[in-house]
Amino acid sequence: MPKLTTPGKVRVITVGAILPLLFAMSGWAIASSLDGLPDELPSHWSGTVADSFLPPEAIINAWSFGSLFAAALAVSITAGAAHRWEWTPLGRGASAVGVGITGAVTSGLVVPLLLAQGATTAEVVAQGAAPSILCVMGGFAIFAILAVLALPPGHQTAPAHTPTQQRHAEEADE
Repeated sequence: MPKLTTPGKVRVITVGAILPLLFAMSGWAIASSLDGLPDELPSHWSGTVADSFLPPEAIINAWSFGSLFAAALAVSITAGAAHRWEWTPLGRGASAVGVGITGAVTSGLVVPLLLAQGATTAEVVAQGAAPSILCVMGGFAIFAILAVLALPPGHQTAPAHTPTQQRHAEEADE
């Protein structure tokens, strides 16, 4: 199987390892710097009803931890997929999914907090859960697609022998 070239290796490391960590850290930095957030934000929804609330700091901490965990997952998936630099289509897809998960969690943290700036708790509840849900789903789709486009294509591994070749090899041995 052909190995990745140096530019391909740089793309894999940048997109699959460095960028997810930057997403997670940037999301935390942006969320932590926001002013004018309500004293409490919805932390759980049952259908269309917010039934649990937390201070913004608790939400920022929880989602930032989740984002950092997703980034660590993306890095480990990419490292496993790039083992010995034998990059396959499956490795490319798995790495893109890891990046997408990091994008989903980071978007789910930052965008709802931006929408909550300057609002009251009641106004945030009136917005509903839809903005958060759309940010998570959209963040995954956007970041995964961008990662697939940025990562180098994988090389298909060819089987050592097709069943017909294997049978012919066995017949030749007899």
